Amino acid sequence: MSLRTISAIALIAGSLLILQPANADDVKLSGFPSLILSGGTAKSTSHPIAKPFNNLVKADTLDVGFGRTTLDEIQKQFGGEIRTRGAGSETTIWLCYQVALDGHASNLWFISNGEGSGSKRLLTMVSAEESDAARSGCSQGPETLTEWMLPVPGLKDGEQNLQDAFGASVNDGIIRYSNEAGPDSKGFTTLQTLVYRLKDGKIDGMSFSQITTK
Repeated sequence: MSLRTISAIALIAGSLLILQPANADDVKLSGFPSLILSGGTAKSTSHPIAKPFNNLVKADTLDVGFGRTTLDEIQKQFGGEIRTRGAGSETTIWLCYQVALDGHASNLWFISNGEGSGSKRLLTMVSAEESDAARSGCSQGPETLTEWMLPVPGLKDGEQNLQDAFGASVNDGIIRYSNEAGPDSKGFTTLQTLVYRLKDGKIDGMSFSQITTK
């Protein structure tokens, strides 16, 4: 499956997310991840990256990985309410917390969506943005959740960090990066996508995801 095909699938799924009625509650996904999943960043500058990022986020004592950690495991560790929008294959499920990440008041989302999430509500996306106020549906996160380690640049970083890590950046606006690997011997293709929003050279919104399809 080509990168263009997978990107098109993601865009269609995001558009359906906006159109679908609520399945479990009336809280809508908002903030930076909503912009991404609705296709709002699809036309932003995009750059391929040669190597995939390490599929590991260390959040306090919980090691989180795309395609292997469930939202239920994250909820058990940090609390919060699991939200659901859409139905069937277009369902998007998430946890959102208001926390201080890298010393900045922020909203943090753990998201499960698309065919890569499976029936176990496996994690497919992590997103964060600086914000003094909690987005709709975001719970107050525990202090322990502020201690996290990412495999990619985060909210504490800026234009030069992205330039050093990926060879390209912007001072203002949105930039995307992606890596596609496969198909492997079993026919599976893995797509990793990173999206950053910068203002005056400083990252104030970010999202990174991994989806494996056959």
